[in-house]
Amino acid sequence: MSPLRRPPAFWHRFLAVRWLIPLIILVAALCFFLYTFEADVAQGHLQTEKQAVAEMTLRMTHLNSMIEYLLRNGQLDAARKELSTLSGNSTLQQGLLLDEQQRVLASIRPVQVGLPLRDAWPQLDPAEHARRLATMFEHMAGNVHLSEDRQQVVGYYPITLQSSPEGTRHGLLLLRQDLTAQKHARQVEAERWAARSCLVVAVLVCLVSLVVHLVLGRRMQRLTATAHRLARGELHARAHLRGVDEVGLLGRAFDFMAEQIDHGNRQLQESQERTRALLDSTAEAIFGLDLEGRCTFCNRAALRLSGHEHADELLGRSLHSIIHPGREPSGDCRVCESFREEGALHGDDEVLPHPRDGDVPVEYWSHPVTRGGERVGSVVTFVDIRERKRAESTRRRMEEGFRALIEYSPDAIFLHRAGTLLFANRAAATLLGHASPESLRGLPVSELVLPGEEAALTVTSQAGLPREVRLRRPDGRQAVGEVMTVSLLFEGLATVACITRDITERRQVQERILATERMVSLGTLAAGVAHEINNPLAYLLSNLRFVDAEVRDMAGHVAELSGEAGLEIQQALREAIDGGNRVRDIVRDLRTFSRGGDDLRSPVDIHTVLDSCANMARSEIRHRARLVKNYGTVPRVFANDSRLGQLFLNLLVNAAQAIPHGNAHRNEIRVTTTCEGGQVLVEIQDTGVGIPPEHLSRLFDPFFTTKPVGVGTGMGLSVCHGIVTAQGGRISVESHPNQGSTFRVVLPAIETPLEHFGLDEPERAAS
Repeated sequence: MSPLRRPPAFWHRFLAVRWLIPLIILVAALCFFLYTFEADVAQGHLQTEKQAVAEMTLRMTHLNSMIEYLLRNGQLDAARKELSTLSGNSTLQQGLLLDEQQRVLASIRPVQVGLPLRDAWPQLDPAEHARRLATMFEHMAGNVHLSEDRQQVVGYYPITLQSSPEGTRHGLLLLRQDLTAQKHARQVEAERWAARSCLVVAVLVCLVSLVVHLVLGRRMQRLTATAHRLARGELHARAHLRGVDEVGLLGRAFDFMAEQIDHGNRQLQESQERTRALLDSTAEAIFGLDLEGRCTFCNRAALRLSGHEHADELLGRSLHSIIHPGREPSGDCRVCESFREEGALHGDDEVLPHPRDGDVPVEYWSHPVTRGGERVGSVVTFVDIRERKRAESTRRRMEEGFRALIEYSPDAIFLHRAGTLLFANRAAATLLGHASPESLRGLPVSELVLPGEEAALTVTSQAGLPREVRLRRPDGRQAVGEVMTVSLLFEGLATVACITRDITERRQVQERILATERMVSLGTLAAGVAHEINNPLAYLLSNLRFVDAEVRDMAGHVAELSGEAGLEIQQALREAIDGGNRVRDIVRDLRTFSRGGDDLRSPVDIHTVLDSCANMARSEIRHRARLVKNYGTVPRVFANDSRLGQLFLNLLVNAAQAIPHGNAHRNEIRVTTTCEGGQVLVEIQDTGVGIPPEHLSRLFDPFFTTKPVGVGTGMGLSVCHGIVTAQGGRISVESHPNQGSTFRVVLPAIETPLEHFGLDEPERAAS
C-alpha cells in the first residue's frame, strides 16, 4: 500500500494541521497563563512584604515616640495600655516591651507582663536575637526585617526606659506580624484572574479550530490527491489552488515543484541519452558490472573489442567469460580479483582475445561503484594499447641508439639534477679523471669544477653559446672544458645536460701563441727602444771619450788639472763612460733577446745568453739575493738564442720571486754550467721557500701556479718546458720546502751529432 493511502494511527490525527494549530495555540496559551499566574503571585507576595515592612516601620516609630514620652513622665501603666491597643490586630502575633534583663514590661497580651523573653516568645532564636540586639544598641537604630521563610515581619527598636544623672536605661520594643493571610488573599485573587483568562482562551481556540477545519480541509484533500497522482507517475498533475493565504501559497509552490520535477525528469532522460551517446563514442571499452561480476552495461567500444555485434550478447554474462572464454576463473585473473577489491585497480599486462585480430594487449582500470556508502558494483575500462606498444618499442630502439651515441661520443656528456650527477658517458669519466662513468654518479657538481665556477654547469646556456670552465680531477690536475648546458626531461623530471669538449690542449696552444705574440711584441718594442737609445748613446760615448782624452792631454800642461780638482774631473768622466758602456750593454742584450722572426737555430754561447738574462733580471734579483755565477768550460749549444733568453729569464725571475724581499746578503741565486756526456747542463739554484712535494708532478702543467692570485698565469714553466723540448733538450726540478729549488736544463752541445737528438735540419726547429 502507498504511504499516502495508508490509514494513520489515531494519535497521528492530531498531527494534522486542522488539529495541530489549535492544539499549539491552546498549549501556548496555557503556558503563558501559567507563567503569568506564577509571576502575579510572586509580585503580589513581594508587594505584601514591602507594604508590611513599611507599615511595621511606621507603627514602631510611632510607638517608640509615644512609649518613651510616657515612660519619661513615669506613666508605665499608660505605656502598657498604649501597647495593649495593638491586640485588636489579628496579624500581629507579638508586641513586647523588654527591660534591660529581657523581661516583659508591657505586652499586647497582659498575661505576659513580668515573664522572661524566652517564656513569652519560645520560638525566638537566641543567637539571632543576640546578634540583632548587638547591632541595634551599637547603632541605636531600629531594624525591621523579614523572617527566613518570609512569612513574618519582625521589628526591633531601642527605647529609653529612664534617663537620670546616674545614667540611662535602655529597653527594647519588639513586634512580630504574620503575613500568611495577606499572601493567601493575593494568591486567591491571582487564581480567579487566571481562571477567567483560561475560559476566554478556550473559547477562542474552539473558534480557531472551526475556522481551520473549514478553510483547510478541502484544499488539503486536493493537495493529497495531486500528490497521489504524481506518485503514480502522472507528472502533469497540478493542484491549482488559489488564494493568498498559506495554503494557496503552498498549492502554488506544490505545482511549481511538480513542474520542476517534470522538467528535471525530461532533462534526466536527455542527459541519459547524451551520456549513452558519449559512452558509445569514446574509444575506451567500458563494462558496468554487479557484485557477482556480471555485465550490466557495455558501450560500442566494448562490443568492438570483444568482437560482438549487440549488447544483448554480453549483458548478464560474467566479464571473465567475455575476456577469457573457455577458461575457468582463478586467483591469477587480476580483473576478477578487482571485483573483490575495495579500492581502484589498474593494470597494463592484460591480453584480450579477438575473433578476427587475435590477442589484443590492453590497459584496464577498475573502480568500485557505491550507493549510500555500500558497494553495488564496478566499472571496468579497457583501452587498446597496440599502437602504444609499437610506439614504445620504437622509442626503446631509438633510446638505445641515442644511448650508444652518447656513450661513445668523443665529447663528455653528463646529466645532473639539483646539483647531483645522474649519468655520465665514458668521455666524461676520461675528462674528469675517473675510472668509469659509474664512479661519477651521485657526486655533487661542485666537486667537478673549481670554486666559483659551478654556475657554468648549472645555469642553462643562453643562445646556444658555450662557456669555458676549469675542471678538476681527483689527482689534483686541471682540465679546461668548453661546456654547453641544456634543460631536458630525464626519467620524467627536469634535468640539466652538460655537453663538454676537452679544450685543454687547445688552450695550451693558445696560451703559447699568446705568450709568443707577447714576446714578439716585447722584442719589437725592445728593438725599437734599443735603436732609439743607441743613436744618441753613440755620440754621447764618443764625446765623452774625446773629452776624456783632451783632459788627459791637458793635464800635463795645465797645473790646475793635475791637482785634486783635475782628478775629480777625470773620475767623473770615467764614471760617465762606464755608465754609458753599461747602457750600451743593456741595449745589446735587449736587441739579442728581442730578435724574432724565424726560430733559426745556430751555435749559441750559453754564457752570453745567461749574462744577458742576468742583466735584464737584475732589478728583480738585487733586493732579494746575491747572484752567483759558477760557469764551467762548456761548448756552444745548437739552439735559438732568443728562445734560450726567454727560457733562462723566466727561470731567473721565478727564482727571484721565490725569495722574499730583504736580507739579500743571506740569500743567493746560483747559476752553474757544466758539460756532461756531450750535453750542456745549466742549473739555476735558489734559497727560496721551495715547492711542496705534492706540486712537483704538476709544475709544468698549463695554468698551474703556486703564486698568489693575480701574480702568475700558470703558463711560464709550461712555456719553458715547450722551449726546452723544442731545442732538443729536457728540463727537471728538485725542491724541498724551505730549502730552495734547483732547475736543471740539459741542452745538446754543438759537438754532438744532430741526429742524436732527432734533428734532420740544423738550421730550423719548431718552437
